[in-house]
Amino acid sequence: MAIKFDVEKLIGKLDIIQKTQIPFAAKQALKQYGFLVTKELLPAEMRKTLNAPDERGQPLPHTLSAMRYDVEGMTLKIMVRDKHKQNEYLYPAFYGGKPKYTKLQASIHKASDGMFGVPAHVNLRSLGKLTQYADIKRSYASQIANSLSGKNKSFDGGRLAVVSKRSKGKKKGGLQKKGDAIYRVKGSSVIRLFSLIDYPPTLSPVLPYEKFVKETAKKHLPSILQKSLQRAMASR
Repeated sequence: MAIKFDVEKLIGKLDIIQKTQIPFAAKQALKQYGFLVTKELLPAEMRKTLNAPDERGQPLPHTLSAMRYDVEGMTLKIMVRDKHKQNEYLYPAFYGGKPKYTKLQASIHKASDGMFGVPAHVNLRSLGKLTQYADIKRSYASQIANSLSGKNKSFDGGRLAVVSKRSKGKKKGGLQKKGDAIYRVKGSSVIRLFSLIDYPPTLSPVLPYEKFVKETAKKHLPSILQKSLQRAMASR
């Protein structure tokens, strides 16, 4: 997104001498605000809003450092760093839409004849299979994918069972009456790892970041610009 502003609208009427300093002062002010919003304000808001459905967890370190800014003239551009697309999952958090399609989801989709898996965070956490950031541990996600693809018949000391209305002809043991889901079956213990739904959910924005950036700009830019203009005038 880009932020442009009318200097006089922000800090009032300027005299001729002050106007000569506007390009320099505005660029410095935008740089200061760009640093403030990407390094402090947005990361702080992410810590408050980006968590797991059970309200536990925290953003990954590379999420907190994902934002970048650039100043061209009197325009500030704020963007998501897209190194190897590792931050793609932020777009649904900012704008809503479909969640990122992962390799694990691809395995679930194939094993359930086209359904989408929603992690059972409470159960996965009780099994110790979530990281401190409320993500499924990579090793466990890999085990699930391998089991679903048929590479490994055993799973976590037991087996995986997929119960899906789209695959009624498949053997599910005594799980036919349970809801559509992926279960870990270990002895008499049956734990749901994923609920299965027909289509990927449409997510609402968790952190509507353009609105957040614009509102914080209105709050912080006038004083930053005024101080920048004062410094520019003092150095004449």
